[in-house]
Amino acid sequence: MTILSLDLSTKSSGWAIFEDGMLRDSGCITSSSLDLLKRINIMIDGLKEIIEKYQPNKVVAEEVRPENGLQNIKTHRALMWLQGGVALMLYDYNKKLEMDLVYPSSWRASIGIKTGRGVKRTTLKAKGIQFVKENYNLDVNDDEADAICIGYAYSHDVETEINWD
Repeated sequence: MTILSLDLSTKSSGWAIFEDGMLRDSGCITSSSLDLLKRINIMIDGLKEIIEKYQPNKVVAEEVRPENGLQNIKTHRALMWLQGGVALMLYDYNKKLEMDLVYPSSWRASIGIKTGRGVKRTTLKAKGIQFVKENYNLDVNDDEADAICIGYAYSHDVETEINWD
């Protein structure tokens, strides 16, 4: 089975391809446009190219979860728009290509990264980068690291809390 795992962001989305549990490729799609809808479109176009190249059987993405309640509603809304745009692109591309969503706390717990009260985002990002370095000997940024970690966790049976069914 080929899985495309995603750490979605409107400025830098990490992605990874896993085949039968093994990392095959990874990278980031970036955009510096000031226009939110243009950035979302760039992300969706980039993901479509990856899907066309690797033909995944499944897409798994990190669920959008507001940090500290709804502290930054503008960012939360932008990420929800991106997630919805990706879901629509997948449906349009191949109605049978499913996207599962996994909470950050679930995939992190499954690879041994402790989350919770008092743990800062920068610490979590550094631990993801460290996990990728130790397990794949790759030097990557935090977006690519998170996508690889999500794919690893999903490939090793992390429980997904949400799907689109």
